Amino acid sequence: MKQQDVPVLQYPWPYEIGPFSQSFYEEQNNWIDTDYQFMSEATRTKYKKHGLVEAASYMFPAASTKDQIRPIARFMVWLTLLDDYYELCPVDRFADIRDHIMDIMMGEQPKADDIGLVKQVALSRQEFIPYVNDDWLARWTKNFYNYTTYGLMEETPYKLKKEFPSLSNLLLIREYSISMYPYGDPVEPSINYIVPGYISEHPIIKRLKMLMCRIIAIQNDFASIEKEMGIDTEILNIILVIRNQHKVSLEEAIAEAMHIHDSYVQEFVELQNNLPDFGLQQKNVVRFIHNMALMISGLGTWYHKGNSTRYKIPGEFPKPEYGITVH
Repeated sequence: MKQQDVPVLQYPWPYEIGPFSQSFYEEQNNWIDTDYQFMSEATRTKYKKHGLVEAASYMFPAASTKDQIRPIARFMVWLTLLDDYYELCPVDRFADIRDHIMDIMMGEQPKADDIGLVKQVALSRQEFIPYVNDDWLARWTKNFYNYTTYGLMEETPYKLKKEFPSLSNLLLIREYSISMYPYGDPVEPSINYIVPGYISEHPIIKRLKMLMCRIIAIQNDFASIEKEMGIDTEILNIILVIRNQHKVSLEEAIAEAMHIHDSYVQEFVELQNNLPDFGLQQKNVVRFIHNMALMISGLGTWYHKGNSTRYKIPGEFPKPEYGITVH
């Protein structure tokens, strides 16, 4: 199946593009060449064309200065490259890597022999500091733990065995592995509003975040289906899982995946339009949820209108390099 034959998912929200979508390419290339040298030069060259720093402005259009969007753009590159690099890393080895990164996210300094990936997340933390508080940093770190533990580390055994999960299992795993719990957290500094803990923990807010993660996971699966059909370990795609589980055609699997996606979008809209009364926080919470929705529509737009080669050009998606000696 060719990517252009896959339907484009639709949203009831507009999309906005922040003013800095083209502002970070030189910085991005410097980050990649300085701190990602543990990856091959060919892989680094591919990443420079993926437009990941551009995606940050599509997803966080409210950020009003370069300093405000910089840690978000840096974190976007970081999360994506971490995900790709450690994709097939055995779970027991990755647990120690995860724990060390969490220490850095909470303020420890990188070790002298740490790879540049660790230095980059330390820089993101440092750049977030003027816009966040300790509660946000703790939540960000916890969401990274959940992303790696219940997402990446749950995916790995299926990939190594080349075995499909059930649809129910997939939806739970992808909710976390899409990395949108930690990457959704920067919505708050981007709008200059850190959500109080009692609101962040409200069941409706948690449900909205879950829906955002699942919607974006399916969005990603649609955008990457051609690429993933050509890689035998890329089996955690909702379209392929539905096709395998229900023994249906690819077209029928796409239709069912769209139905699941659209039902999530409908629920998001219903909750967004019927928020509880948060008193003096109400206007800010409404603004926060609106910007969560803009993340979804913005990323969907970036997949199709952005300058990335990541999903559009066959062969431009790097292979996992963990465990490979790079010269």
